[in-house]
Amino acid sequence: MKKRFLIPLGIILMPVTALLAALLTEKINGTFVSGWQFLIIAVIAIIAAIILVMAVKLPKFIAGAIVVGLLLSPYFQFMFGKINVFLMDPPDLRPSVSVPEVRVEMGDLIFTNDAGRDIVVLPSSGVKTLYPGKNVVNLGQMDIPAGTYKSGKMSVKNIEVDVNVDLKKEIDLMYDTFKSQYMPPLPADMPEEAKAMIPGDEEIKQRIGGEIGKYLNAGMIAPYLPPFVKIKSFSQTADTIAMVLSAAIDLPVMPIAFPYPTGTGGPDIVLDITLNAIGLPTGITPIIKLPPGAPDISSMIPDMTPNIGNINMPTDFNIPAAALEQIKREVEAGVAQGEAIKQQMMRQP
Repeated sequence: MKKRFLIPLGIILMPVTALLAALLTEKINGTFVSGWQFLIIAVIAIIAAIILVMAVKLPKFIAGAIVVGLLLSPYFQFMFGKINVFLMDPPDLRPSVSVPEVRVEMGDLIFTNDAGRDIVVLPSSGVKTLYPGKNVVNLGQMDIPAGTYKSGKMSVKNIEVDVNVDLKKEIDLMYDTFKSQYMPPLPADMPEEAKAMIPGDEEIKQRIGGEIGKYLNAGMIAPYLPPFVKIKSFSQTADTIAMVLSAAIDLPVMPIAFPYPTGTGGPDIVLDITLNAIGLPTGITPIIKLPPGAPDISSMIPDMTPNIGNINMPTDFNIPAAALEQIKREVEAGVAQGEAIKQQMMRQP
């Protein structure tokens, strides 16, 4: 190939390669590659270019243009790709709690332009299913006409959370709480007669299990829930509680102001459905996804947490402290009896 054609061909190949790779990545991945994916792509591209140069005598300038185009593709994706909106949820749950499934139905995403006109940029996509910690659901691509925008709003039609509670694990958790907060120290030389008066570990667990059985039911849990969370269904066996929580969360208007002159490009958005330790849906946190190497600007996004006031959101299934205090008193009574027996034995000739 004549050298005079190499430079213009390389100049053309670089953006074409970047754009094609960007569109392919968006179609397959839905969003930008991660840092480690970007590194893998870079290594493969460089190795492939070296092989092409050595094996088929591809001009080095052309091979380099293709490699540079691949490395620029995430940034072309940012400039020319659509803004995708995702749902995800990696909860930090109590050890006794599991959430096998979350079903979310979002309303329309509406932006208001500087003329005061409401524009639906992302229509409601129906019910989407999340498997916490395992998947991210693409709600679709925003279609934002070129212009300037001053606010946005999105509604949550419904969130349903399947919550399972392993009662054996919950009993162990409450037993650990009892041992660390209530259990008085036992003297090493306690007489056997006094030891017999003190509840053993298994008896304490049985007592705690009985209290949990009385406490963990729909009627006892419901008063602790915030008004926007309802118990849709509740079932209980000897070992497990299974309930479905339903929430309708009103999200505040997003006071955002931004120009969007071209009608294309921009970061992707992840809406993290936040659950507390026992699986209660508490709000939505937006996370901004940018190409590798870009600064994290999530802190610049307005807080979308719903206004739930000063509600005491429960984060565990603590049984009434009075039940643990009662067991503590029985243990203390046994210790006191042991001390009395030891004193009596010391007085004996």
